[in-house]
Amino acid sequence: MAKDLENIMDGNNVFLSTEINQASTNGVIVQLTKWVNALPIIKPSENSGWKIYTPYETIPNDIPVLNIWINCCGGKTNLRHSLSTLLNIASARGTIVKTYNLRQASSSASMIAISGTHGYRYMAQNAFNYIHFGNKSSEVSHQDEIEYATRDLKNFGQESLDLYLNRTKLTRKELNKYFTTEGSGYLTAEQCLDKGLCDWVITNDGRFVNSVLELKNQNQK
Repeated sequence: MAKDLENIMDGNNVFLSTEINQASTNGVIVQLTKWVNALPIIKPSENSGWKIYTPYETIPNDIPVLNIWINCCGGKTNLRHSLSTLLNIASARGTIVKTYNLRQASSSASMIAISGTHGYRYMAQNAFNYIHFGNKSSEVSHQDEIEYATRDLKNFGQESLDLYLNRTKLTRKELNKYFTTEGSGYLTAEQCLDKGLCDWVITNDGRFVNSVLELKNQNQK
């Protein structure tokens, strides 16, 4: 498969630039698993008590950093879950996980974007984040399996809901609006900053902004 049709990992950089599916993402999961498995375990006291470094500060060399570069329409839930689990393990071992939404972080890719380390989730000024219930395929070959398929879908929805509730400022009421058959959340960078889906917005003139008011002023120029 051509490289431009794959999601790839190069060093400590993961590029999610196409759909998250079996063919495009398995290689990333294998490489990321090896990368995470080789990480040293860092205690909080060894990296200044999880100090948050601003974009204008240099992170010490002894702190592992993983960069996730995202311009992705989303994809398979199970593969997204595997990636999120690896990011959680990396974080637990003292890694700073930086996520960069370059243009779009939709569906499963949105969940990856918000799974970065708090204080290190970046988003381009003209990028957007798209939230919806998502797609979960459940094959039913017998009427008795409908109950199990329904339960599976409910569990899937609750898992997605919990992720946004735990890692953003979105309320349950707001999420319930997005998590309907007709609802969806197309959120601009300004809205994402306000609702805690990102921590910094990279402006079109190359600055890092973490103030909604400052970003509003920038958007009005």
